[in-house]
Amino acid sequence: MTPTSSSPSVDLASRSGADGRWTPRLVLLLIALAWPTQLLAAGGILGANATAGVAQTFHTTQVVWFGLTLTLVSTLLTPFVIKLGDLYGKRRVMLAMTALGALGELLAALAGEFWLVLAGRAVAGCYGPFGALSFAAVRDLFPARLVKQASGVMGSSVGLVAVGSPFLAGWLIDNWGYRGALWFLAGATAVAFALVALLVPETPRHAAEGGFDWLGGLVLGGGLTAVVYAVGQGHWGWSDGRTLGWLAAGAVALTAFLFVERASAHPILDLRVLSRRPVTLALTAGGLAQTVAYTLPGLAILLALYPHIPGVSAGLGWTAHHNAVVSVSWNLVMFGTGLLISRWLRTFDARAVWWAGLAVMAAGYTLVGFFHGDELELILTSCVANVGAGVVVAAAPALVVGVVSREEQGLGSGMLNMLISLFGAVFTAGAYAILTADSTVVDGTAFYQDTGYSWIFWFGALVTVGALVLSLFIPPLRDPAEEDATGDVRPA
Repeated sequence: MTPTSSSPSVDLASRSGADGRWTPRLVLLLIALAWPTQLLAAGGILGANATAGVAQTFHTTQVVWFGLTLTLVSTLLTPFVIKLGDLYGKRRVMLAMTALGALGELLAALAGEFWLVLAGRAVAGCYGPFGALSFAAVRDLFPARLVKQASGVMGSSVGLVAVGSPFLAGWLIDNWGYRGALWFLAGATAVAFALVALLVPETPRHAAEGGFDWLGGLVLGGGLTAVVYAVGQGHWGWSDGRTLGWLAAGAVALTAFLFVERASAHPILDLRVLSRRPVTLALTAGGLAQTVAYTLPGLAILLALYPHIPGVSAGLGWTAHHNAVVSVSWNLVMFGTGLLISRWLRTFDARAVWWAGLAVMAAGYTLVGFFHGDELELILTSCVANVGAGVVVAAAPALVVGVVSREEQGLGSGMLNMLISLFGAVFTAGAYAILTADSTVVDGTAFYQDTGYSWIFWFGALVTVGALVLSLFIPPLRDPAEEDATGDVRPA
């Protein structure tokens, strides 16, 4: 479906920056989309800082579900969010998501029992797929010449978030405990709601018909959830019947999804688009690499904040504030690298930039696995890793833009977001399984040894190498500016 002449996004593009230049209106629009998008990253950092406090407050060995519950809900809802955005416009769906996100964090902050905390996090997970819509909205609302640059700035701004969020987390948690972080997230998500309501116009609808494949969405979300749940129960053991049963159920559901979608008159995901080799490669490689870039820093916070107890816990025993002071170096490196790369994307082949970033990130996390025993070691090795991570988060949106048409952008961005959620959940669950395999339980709380911390960094490096190998087969990318000039919207 092509936008009509009455579409607000078309009017915006024609009046503001149609010549490819930045205007105050486009800057405000970018801020309104970037704030709620990067609040997801801030929420991950705040949540990671709060995890140790949650575990010790509720004396639970299942604290992994403090983060995984949110991720599971986000993964389950992502295919629905993609379709709803195409059917009814992305702005309406964004407003509903931010409202539910604020409510969920509020419930978690008020909860007095661990299961109620998880219930609140589940509601907050409704906000998780926001990135599936925001990057697609950039393609709809910005002039074609600015799409790659705006997307790069959106992605790289995670580095700025990473600079400030640890200090914020330290202040909140050192003074008010984990509840302080949840209260802040509730308020910040309410601000995101206001920004979208005031500054973001409605986007074109890219679905010509109003049918909705509820069965396909439930089968897909259920299958993904079953796989993540099985991995999250790593303490069962990989040969345990329960683990194998959940994995088998997930595999059956995902297989059934393929048949359900082919028979559906209104498929929730267009398998014809996803089956194209450039799309498949870009989404898979982009999802794997960004999973490492977003997830490993959160896991590293466990190393920093867990206590140092010889023979029991190999944590560094830092306060949240001290961790923020130490981490500002590599987070500034990530932000600066991302900003620089977002400018280069207009003149250099995005694939070559992406390949270089992956190679540096893999080398960096390999070094972190060996050297993470004090401040100096972490600063030096993490700065190397975050040079690569800055490239990855800035260049990933350009990969998607380069393999899909304007009408397919919502599906492409949504699938990338869903894969990041899925891979992130599996990666996190797998990392906790690695940590748990070499842990000591004291008074109901699990404490982790150094071998486990080393292996989760090496695990991240291996995943990054896998993303690099896949990326080498991505064909040349299309330029949105050329597409806009020629009117060619054929699939890549």
